[in-house]
Amino acid sequence: MIAEIHNKISRSGSNLSDRLEDQLTGDFFGSIRYLPFHIGLKHVLDAVRFQKADQASGRNWRKLLGSIQDYDYQMHFWFRHTEGEIDLIMEHSDVVIGIEVKYYSGLSSDDEDTEEIVTPEESCHQLARYSRLLEDIRQGRQAYLIFLAPNNILTPVEAGIMGRSIISPNISLGFLAWQNVLEQLKSIELTQLDAGQRMIIQDLSDLLVRKGFERFKGFLSGTQNVSVHDNAYLFKGKSHNQRALNWPINVFVQEDSYVFNK
Repeated sequence: MIAEIHNKISRSGSNLSDRLEDQLTGDFFGSIRYLPFHIGLKHVLDAVRFQKADQASGRNWRKLLGSIQDYDYQMHFWFRHTEGEIDLIMEHSDVVIGIEVKYYSGLSSDDEDTEEIVTPEESCHQLARYSRLLEDIRQGRQAYLIFLAPNNILTPVEAGIMGRSIISPNISLGFLAWQNVLEQLKSIELTQLDAGQRMIIQDLSDLLVRKGFERFKGFLSGTQNVSVHDNAYLFKGKSHNQRALNWPINVFVQEDSYVFNK
């Protein structure tokens, strides 16, 4: 809905497949803004990480998140500036936060209607421009630029920008994976929330699962209650020290070696 209001999707929906990132931005942030900050966005933004050399930004970030209450902030979708169009600007009296959102198609051109896959190098230049955008509008406030993307896009961009001086010095750059966003939503304690708030959080979780952002938990997940039946395998042998293991295939042990018969 938010993407359509902001003319990112045509009235007929004919360009919807080319605007998947805009649709995801509008669906997610357009919904979570209906929750008080401490119930929704604070949990999500808690997962933002900064490079190890920038520990001070991480401490200030947590402090700022704690200072925002309820609906005491504003969201501006697809904020236009001479440096480009960033997906989201969050403004508060103490801080301004820019969020650049990516899905699976890579970073897109600012001027094209269709999304183009570009290199991490181009991504870095895009983030450099957005840091100048934030520098221009921050008006003395602390300013953060957050790159939100799936891990497979996030990792090379972060590696490409590490140690480089292309981000404006007054702007702190943070990284957030969609996979972590989903985990943060799932960690929210729902029992103390009203029915509408629970519904929003559950819908957002379901959306990100549908988008493929659920991490693989390993083969042990969900196997604790699996029953092993006696007829699944059979041990037999002449003594405790010499046993043959017979599976439901033709396997014979001959002189300490296995022979498989088709």
